[in-house]
Amino acid sequence: RTMIGFSIMMWFVSIVLFFTSIALLRGNTSMIHGKTFRNTTDKKGYAKALGKGVLFLSIGLTCCGTAAIIGGIRNGLLYALPILCVTVLIVACFFVYVQKKYCNIQ
Repeated sequence: RTMIGFSIMMWFVSIVLFFTSIALLRGNTSMIHGKTFRNTTDKKGYAKALGKGVLFLSIGLTCCGTAAIIGGIRNGLLYALPILCVTVLIVACFFVYVQKKYCNIQ
């Protein structure tokens, strides 16, 4: 028995996020909304900055799923959970930075 279900779920989500990041990095702004997006003057730059964070999250989830398979049933979660937590923490800090950088609210 392995953690194949968890790994497949992580890989599936990472594939979806990968294609989302490609769209954002190309400057596609149709899926972005909110106060910061309405008030920013550089909408394509904002989309590209968000795309970088989403791409990093995709890579982190792929590594998380791979670590769960390598660790097996006993240690898979012990290997995958730190990777997941560090990835989410880094991406959250990056997204806060991007929001502050592109927020032109007076």
